[in-house]
Amino acid sequence: MKRLFKIGSGLFVYSIFPIISWFGLSIILKDGKIANVFSITYAIQFIWAILKNFFASGANIRAEKENDQNAVQNGVFWGIVFSVLIFLIPIVFVDNYINFFGQDVSFYKPFVIFSILQLLLQTILTIIIEKFYYRKNESSVSLLMLVFNLISFGLLMLSCLLIKQIWIAIFIPITILSLFVIVLYFKTFEKFKIDFTFFKNFKYQSANITSNIFMLIIYLFGYQIVFSAGEQYLIALNICSLCTDAHWDSLNAISTATEVDVSKNELNFKKMLKNSYLYTFIVILFSFALTVVATIALKANFKIVLAYFAFQFFDMILTPYVLMLSPIIQIEYSPTLNTILELVFMGVRTILAVIIISPFCTDIAQISKSIMILISFLIIRFSKFKICGNKLELKSKIQPYEK
Repeated sequence: MKRLFKIGSGLFVYSIFPIISWFGLSIILKDGKIANVFSITYAIQFIWAILKNFFASGANIRAEKENDQNAVQNGVFWGIVFSVLIFLIPIVFVDNYINFFGQDVSFYKPFVIFSILQLLLQTILTIIIEKFYYRKNESSVSLLMLVFNLISFGLLMLSCLLIKQIWIAIFIPITILSLFVIVLYFKTFEKFKIDFTFFKNFKYQSANITSNIFMLIIYLFGYQIVFSAGEQYLIALNICSLCTDAHWDSLNAISTATEVDVSKNELNFKKMLKNSYLYTFIVILFSFALTVVATIALKANFKIVLAYFAFQFFDMILTPYVLMLSPIIQIEYSPTLNTILELVFMGVRTILAVIIISPFCTDIAQISKSIMILISFLIIRFSKFKICGNKLELKSKIQPYEK
């Protein structure tokens, strides 16, 4: 449990500071519309997840399973290269991106560019420090995430408070954060050989990468529908997203801890499952409390906010088992099967999110996918795996007892 909180707290801090930054900017600049930037750029966070899974998590798991330590730093190098190239696309076409959501380009442009650049730097930071999880140094990760976000939040609030020219105000924190990430890269640098074997990382994260590609599509087109549903729904969605997103990110501590333990063959399945559910219920309570406070503070429609939260609550209940089983199936049983399941169910989720004409389209699609994947994982779990002591072992690997 302590380890989950260590990992989860770092992920929570990583996610919560950008959220409170938009609340803070709305107060400082006296315009509540600024908080909508979070939802406008929400889909782009899945680019971060794709790159992190491919070049960081996948590389570190491969280093453990294939004893290829070059994979880690090589993954960092190529991760930075691809991150810069990919995040430049929405920046170059930022006007088209904002128009896609039917929002005012002149008003939102500087804030959206700042958000995208912040996500780029967060992606690079994550790729650099992911290796510390696999070296059982979660405290360093949490500290670096905290420092990064304190710099981001503090400088953004201060510069926007003192400088009226918004372009200059956002340039200052982005410049300092860039320097922080550059210094960190060289501080943690390890000699490596540049090669193209990073493609092998896909094997260990194929399901997660596939899932996040679909998530990018879902929230691009799904949020476009929600944005057209009216101001009350947009405000309610924004509150629920702001108040639950950090908690969703912190739940990834379950999959991170499981990935590390499985790659090292140290997973205590029973203990991890128990701790995961306890951890999830604590996260849900915090998330609900924050949602209630934000709803009252912003005088939003409580019924609509509660409806959005109900979907999130139900999905969080289903999540722990899935977050544990997915890396186990991916690494120990069949990455192909895990990827196919993710591909099929995310395909269904994407179709539902796009064709359902409702402000709750993304949530209905989300719940549908979660139920389907949980049922599938339960079938695989009980048909292919068996608990031996505290470990979950493939039945085909279990040796019969001989007298």
